[in-house]
Amino acid sequence: MSLSPLVSMRDRESLTGESLRVHLRETLETPMKNSKQNQFSRWFILAFASVALAACGGDDDATGPSSSSSSSSSSSSSSSSSSSSSSTSSSSSSSSSSSSSSSSSTSSSSSSSSSSSGGDLALVVAINSGSNSSATVDGVEYQADKYSSGGTTNSTQDSVVGGQLYQTERYGAFRYEIPVTANGNYTVKLHFAEIDKNSAGSRSFDVAIEGNTVVSDLDIYAEVGHDVGHTETFADIAVNDGSVTIELIKGVDNPTIAGFAIFSNDGELDTTTVTPLPDFSKYSAYTQRYTEKTVINSNHATGHVGDFFFTHWKDGGSTSLTVDPNGEFSVTWQGGGYNYVGGPGWHYGDEKRVIGYRLNNDSGASYIALYGWGYDKTMPTSNAAHLVEYYILQRWSYDPSQGATAGKTFTSDGVQYSTYRSTRNQQPSINGRSTFYQYWSKPAQPQALGQDHKIIFADHVKAWADNGWIVPNMNNLDASDDPTYQVLAVEVFNPGSNGTAAGRVWNATP
Repeated sequence: MSLSPLVSMRDRESLTGESLRVHLRETLETPMKNSKQNQFSRWFILAFASVALAACGGDDDATGPSSSSSSSSSSSSSSSSSSSSSSTSSSSSSSSSSSSSSSSSTSSSSSSSSSSSGGDLALVVAINSGSNSSATVDGVEYQADKYSSGGTTNSTQDSVVGGQLYQTERYGAFRYEIPVTANGNYTVKLHFAEIDKNSAGSRSFDVAIEGNTVVSDLDIYAEVGHDVGHTETFADIAVNDGSVTIELIKGVDNPTIAGFAIFSNDGELDTTTVTPLPDFSKYSAYTQRYTEKTVINSNHATGHVGDFFFTHWKDGGSTSLTVDPNGEFSVTWQGGGYNYVGGPGWHYGDEKRVIGYRLNNDSGASYIALYGWGYDKTMPTSNAAHLVEYYILQRWSYDPSQGATAGKTFTSDGVQYSTYRSTRNQQPSINGRSTFYQYWSKPAQPQALGQDHKIIFADHVKAWADNGWIVPNMNNLDASDDPTYQVLAVEVFNPGSNGTAAGRVWNATP
């Protein structure tokens, strides 16, 4: 690699302090690719520059550049905000900062960690994305993940340059809505790290704040490499709707974020509008929230592993459900005369949800389906539609259409489905033994193993409604035994032999 020489020793003797500073600034502003070799070269240049400037009295000039180096950056800002970027490195313990005015957008990259504060601005909130615990960076405490909608959490045990904050992530298509007490201008600092991909071009995405794209085609690996923290800071974000909205937009593969901090003197965090976590204490089978891979063997259990809800129900026999915080799961069963249903997903149904999944194996489950419930306590229990158990089949060894009422046929995401309705009389449910309807969507063919698939739930709700079938509330805690959950479930009944089914589920809502 060749570098532009700062200045020869002979030129150094003849240049004045001002002309030397201009020469150094022009040289330092020469774009260089982000690589470890080039970062080392920057540090060498900076050290040489400091000596050269000191020799000509350059330290006394207050008009020099405020940032130690500059580079091309993938970030861009809207006309109403200004931005800066930096990457952390274990080779330097110093702190540098960059500043810009609201009338222009500037970006800078530094081999040391940029200031974690918002200058003279007060901290509104700092969030450790993808984590159930807090992390402290340069004296700022980043709280456990909250205020998000969509996305999936992930973590690494690798040592990431920048520290604990960068070891977790939220990825996928998602957004954050942070309520604030007053409209005004806010500074938003975003933290990223590539803890999964190992080559440039494997992931790139956009970020929008308050509806304006502030980062376009961000490729973290191309910027700083693998397992290295990277920040993008945006000042003068105008907020006029009572909340700061940060949206991650998919480009090449899923977007990701490690955390963020918001600063302002105009408003504070509005804690009065935070939606409380649902209270599941009424459900005797509800378990604690697990943060690591968990194996469930009991007869009836519901709970969370990371952000994923799970249900595990059986009336006998031997089965186990394994779930991890990334949505990976497996169900194993032994042959016998019993029924089982269980799997990971969400504690409530959402008509707008798009479910992504991949099945790696299936050795004979009765059903593998998107499975859930709807319940309306205001309807009389004599109306079977007050409680609905639904299945959107993906694979099966038993045909549920036997004895069921057929409905319309429709196509969703390129897959043709037929719909059916059956009635269950005084059978176990999320509300004790009840009489209720079952709604079915069955594809023409079982879905293939080893491939990614999508279930667009709204298409199925519409098809059932077109049949005249009532779909009750799918987001409530009104039932007696469980919430109206929605999971990718494995069901077996009276299995003739041992078996297993495994895969992964995620929120693919755009």
